Amino acid sequence: MNPKQCIPVFFLIFIFLFSACGSTPKESLPDAPFTSLTWENNIDDMISAEGDSFSTYDSVYGGLCYTYPKKYEDREGTVKYMFDDQDRLMCVAWTCSCEDESELSALYQSITDSVNERHGESGYQADHPSNYGNVWYLESGDIVLSTMVTSELKALQYAYLHPLVSGQSEK
Repeated sequence: MNPKQCIPVFFLIFIFLFSACGSTPKESLPDAPFTSLTWENNIDDMISAEGDSFSTYDSVYGGLCYTYPKKYEDREGTVKYMFDDQDRLMCVAWTCSCEDESELSALYQSITDSVNERHGESGYQADHPSNYGNVWYLESGDIVLSTMVTSELKALQYAYLHPLVSGQSEK
């Protein structure tokens, strides 16, 4: 190959490498164990994965929240898919109620241990007798595990938030 032929080849390689370095990685849920959807999935993908038997209500992100009954950790609960006003998936959460505080505490600790094993220790812990939880601050979106304890309700929510709606850790 003569030097004049090398310049276009070098230029094409340079452009390819430069554009590859500038591309953004595919945003995906950080291994949410109760869904196979990613942040790129839309409502049709959700219906394809979960079925067309859902309930809806207004999402805090401006779109709709779709709910399905879903068993996780051998417990009956509800999975929630929350969309924004542009039908982008912003949050996926699994919720359940427990019979008593000890059952809730055991489930909370099991999920905390599992997330700690995959992502390290939580970056934030709320420790109040009626509400306690953890937040893991990840580039792929925050993971929020929270509980609510009242005389009538002992509930847990395990949520994965899109990076656009995730908070910032206190680094």
